[in-house]
Amino acid sequence: MLETRIAKTISYLFHPLLMPTYGFAFIFFTDNYISAFISEILKYIILGVTFLFTFILPTINALILLKMGRIKSIEMESNEERIIPYSSTALYFFALLYLFHNAEFPSIFKIVILGAALSILLTFIVNFKWKISAHTVGIGGIAGVALGLMYRIQIDLFMPLLLILFVSGLVATARLKLKAHTPSQVYTGFLAGFIIELGLMLFY
Repeated sequence: MLETRIAKTISYLFHPLLMPTYGFAFIFFTDNYISAFISEILKYIILGVTFLFTFILPTINALILLKMGRIKSIEMESNEERIIPYSSTALYFFALLYLFHNAEFPSIFKIVILGAALSILLTFIVNFKWKISAHTVGIGGIAGVALGLMYRIQIDLFMPLLLILFVSGLVATARLKLKAHTPSQVYTGFLAGFIIELGLMLFY
């Protein structure tokens, strides 16, 4: 069905592993003083390293597990299949945080990655008892970053925030359409990602 194909496309485009890269792209390519004081080369270095640690390496890890038969599909539908991928992904996220810390990047970048790392760790822990939506955890985190930036550095991101919330609705609808999650798993995921990133932005 067309609706199912659209839902799968949305799920792939807004995969949770892409959210840290999207988050930095959001910071770099919106009008704010942080972006203005960072060179173009450094922006692409940060994006590249983030993409490597938060998408490429976890994806390679998942493909290896698939080849070994430890997971049945790349979607990892069961809780048991998600344990190893989630734990290894959390390690990659914290490794990136360590790298950013040693590189003495502006604190805002460390906060974004710390929030993403804590979010994936929370998803990993919750996964033992319940199947929370990692997709909405990720997009919720982006929304939290956007709102946090509005208060932390006093810039007008109202329209981009509305766009992020609209995309969040698309992602949530896609996950429900695919019957990957229940409504409570989708909504809880969004709130978890949103609160973690917003809390760090406001208070860290």
